[in-house]
Amino acid sequence: MTETCQDILLTILEELVEGQRKKFKLKLSDTELRKGYANIPKGHLEKADVTDMVDLLIRYYQQEYAVEVVINVLHQINDKDLAERLRRKAAEGGW
Repeated sequence: MTETCQDILLTILEELVEGQRKKFKLKLSDTELRKGYANIPKGHLEKADVTDMVDLLIRYYQQEYAVEVVINVLHQINDKDLAERLRRKAAEGGW
């Protein structure tokens, strides 16, 4: 069975430990985005668990751009291994 974009994002973000997850949310709420996109408000992210974050990412950025945003934020919090794994999975999935 082929993994969906949501499945991949969920798997990757579940690997973040609590401290990394807090940094991820902080960076996600103010990361630089393409023109026409808005940051997810901090209030939406504060109490969001991983499932909620994935839902917000897809809702705000659609699948393809959500993957790009997550890769960029993972780089910003210095988790280059997870970023590279997500990049490879995204290429395999075609997004």
